Amino acid sequence: MISTEPPDLEALPEWWRWENDALLMAYVAREREKRRLDAEQGQILAEVESRGVRDVSGYATVAQMLVDWVQIKLAEAKARVERARALNLRQDGGARIPALAPYAAAAALSGDLGPAQLDPIITALAGLPASVSAEDRETGEHILVDLARTAGPREITKAAANLRDRLDPDGREPKDPDPVAPRRELEFVTHRDGTHGLKVKTDADTIARLKALLDPLAKPRPATEEEGRDARSQWQRWGDAFTEFVQMGMLNPEIPTQAGDSVHVVVTISLDELRSGIGQGRLDLVGDISAAETRRMACDCKVIPVTLGADGQPLDVGREQRLATPAQRRALAIRDRGCAFPGCDAPPQRCTAHHIVFWAHHGETKIDNLVLLCSRHHRLIHHSQWEVRIAADDHPEFIPPAFIDPARAPRRNTMHTRA
Repeated sequence: MISTEPPDLEALPEWWRWENDALLMAYVAREREKRRLDAEQGQILAEVESRGVRDVSGYATVAQMLVDWVQIKLAEAKARVERARALNLRQDGGARIPALAPYAAAAALSGDLGPAQLDPIITALAGLPASVSAEDRETGEHILVDLARTAGPREITKAAANLRDRLDPDGREPKDPDPVAPRRELEFVTHRDGTHGLKVKTDADTIARLKALLDPLAKPRPATEEEGRDARSQWQRWGDAFTEFVQMGMLNPEIPTQAGDSVHVVVTISLDELRSGIGQGRLDLVGDISAAETRRMACDCKVIPVTLGADGQPLDVGREQRLATPAQRRALAIRDRGCAFPGCDAPPQRCTAHHIVFWAHHGETKIDNLVLLCSRHHRLIHHSQWEVRIAADDHPEFIPPAFIDPARAPRRNTMHTRA
């Protein structure tokens, strides 16, 4: 019978009385106990399967039994069953089936490893071909288990992939030795709300290369005092990474030219709108964008701004060399070492040269009026109350908004190691 009495809260520990170290140690101790109990439950499930789940419980499968008995999703039930099979000795029709990962099982029973560490180890060992010797399997499992005691799933998965590559350098034999030529298509899409999209059809190799290029750019940002943890979804991180990737490509001197000139984007806007940041500009090959966005783009050395008079006549067509030159970018890379915004670790190749005094306000293109900023902080400087200036020692410093620091004390980036 299920009790309807409320729990006796007086009997529970009064956590608010505990010292910090003791409180954290209590949490870790309970995490180890949870892991140990999970491992014991796995042993029970393995024994249930060995005896025959239908004979023991009346259910057709252990997973379905768990769904009804402990009210968990079928996917979680199947994961528990697979984990129990891999970690424990079982009987199947009189035949003994040894554990796939006995050393990992022992570490789980001691509370060292939980499901997040065990699953990548099991996946790695299950993926090894039969040609790998028992000795190599045992050595490999020891390596992964020792790592897993202090590492998370991503590190274990990476180490498992390296182990598989060493033990099985040839990999699986390809099913299709003569693949057909891939069909590649790219379509640009404009949505009704003014946003833009891409439809891409390409081969697996190209997608793998693209992911490899974007992955370093799509990592979550480090937590900061001002913004806290990175709240972007995985898809938003990939989207921001793709934007940075395109910007980096625009800065590549090896990129093919357009009619003898390096690749560029033309932005057309009236001079008054550019200076005020109010109004609209027109982005070549795309369409209308805001004046504020145009002003931000004017910092990019691959954007050629075209300013118009009241009657629409071109007043000035800026040249690429008018903005940050390659020599200036090298000097900025030496000085700033990457994005200069406090707490950012973006390297120089992911940054653009921002005019501290905007070009539209007659800011000059010289080192003491330029600072390297990644795309995120470049946008932040243009659309927030943050300010940037060059200090007396010729290095950039940033003034936070008053709601972050009422004193508005200057801040600097300490993420880039200096020689």
